[in-house]
Amino acid sequence: MRSRVIAAMLSAILILGYWFVPSQSAAASVQRRSSQGPAVQRGSGSLIVLTGHAGSVVFINNIRHGSTSDEGSLELKRVKAGSYPIRVRTTGFKDWTGSVVIATGAARRLAVSQIETTDEALLHFQRGESLRDQGKNREAVEEYKSGLALRADFPEARLAAARSLITLQVFDEAEEQLNNALTSRRAPQAECRTVLANLRRYQGLVDESIIEYKKALVLARGVSPEAHIGLAIALEEQHQMDAAIREYRIGITQDMDTEPILYYLLGSALEKAEHGREAIEAYESYIRLDPDGQYATAVQSIVERLKKPDSR
Repeated sequence: MRSRVIAAMLSAILILGYWFVPSQSAAASVQRRSSQGPAVQRGSGSLIVLTGHAGSVVFINNIRHGSTSDEGSLELKRVKAGSYPIRVRTTGFKDWTGSVVIATGAARRLAVSQIETTDEALLHFQRGESLRDQGKNREAVEEYKSGLALRADFPEARLAAARSLITLQVFDEAEEQLNNALTSRRAPQAECRTVLANLRRYQGLVDESIIEYKKALVLARGVSPEAHIGLAIALEEQHQMDAAIREYRIGITQDMDTEPILYYLLGSALEKAEHGREAIEAYESYIRLDPDGQYATAVQSIVERLKKPDSR
């Protein structure tokens, strides 16, 4: 059961890709910063994004934080206080970009109005993203390729295609798309390195993946939950548990509770390292964030087992 749960969760992470898109340890509550990063203050507030469209994807500080409901809204209950760039992507519309200030303890509402697009390359890319979110990676790749046929210098489409191809284990073609993306002046270099690291890890080249994740974090000035979590997984595969746990905590801090499964991964690492109490706390955070989720019952069983006196 445990191995099946982890495999399914890792597959979900790779499909969405942050997202694997943005710590010092949570205990220290220190975040690495740059002139391009968020102005982080202590505490957190909440944010409701209103688009009027279902499935709009919301990015904060270039980090995917979820998509809107059928009613066209997304509520983020725990956003670190600070000032952030925000972007909203809705299929059929130009991306909306702006900024948002989150105050400690305050609730912020952001109403977004988007303009329809007739850009065929962009529309193919957006349809590909929607398909990838549904796990339809083969169909997504075809949409990305259609967009690239119309616009060769489209690094976002090449990166997205690479993510889907990695999931499909078509590694040679994924690497080709990544190499082409890296040649573009418009390419997000940190994300390119992160996806390359994902590729290396799925190829079983764990040492090389660790090198690439670290390169990505340098380029991202430390702000990339995808790279931190990917590095944590690679370090865990090498049984470097203390380092892996540190990277999980950093990634979770930057992710702002967007992906509950990260707490499961942290809990699993803590359990392996024989930190039972902390593992329970991590697993319970997963349940708190996704109480009706597919794996909630299995995680609750793990918690109950760990709470038994003879398991400590």
